[in-house]
Amino acid sequence: MEIRIQIDGIEDLTEKLENACHIKNALLRGGEIVRAEAQANCPKDTGRLSDSIVVQSEGERSVVIGPTADYGIYVEYGTGAKGDPSVPHTNKKGWVYYNEKTDSFVYTTGQAPQPFLVPALYSQKDAVVAAIRQGLLEGLGG
Repeated sequence: MEIRIQIDGIEDLTEKLENACHIKNALLRGGEIVRAEAQANCPKDTGRLSDSIVVQSEGERSVVIGPTADYGIYVEYGTGAKGDPSVPHTNKKGWVYYNEKTDSFVYTTGQAPQPFLVPALYSQKDAVVAAIRQGLLEGLGG
């Protein structure tokens, strides 16, 4: 006994899925360039922030590049009065915190921005576009 199932439009769907896969891979290739540059530019103390920078696909046509370390935004944009004023977390004038390394309380007005991610994108934009273009061409067999 033989059972046959015909699905109208399956070829179209398969082609769209393959194209989406090519686009995703091309975008990930471009994202890796930004990730590498961001890691190179990232301020290093323990290396935790730099090591936490990842590229992840988000949907079929976008990638997200950034640190998984929760303090990455504070390094990128700064904090307090010294931080980028366009970012909400920089509105404090000053505060006190306990520093375990020195076993003492410290008053601070914040930390100046040390951008590593945004400059990586802008400095590598031509390379990113070329990598995405190359990835798409390879995906199309060209």
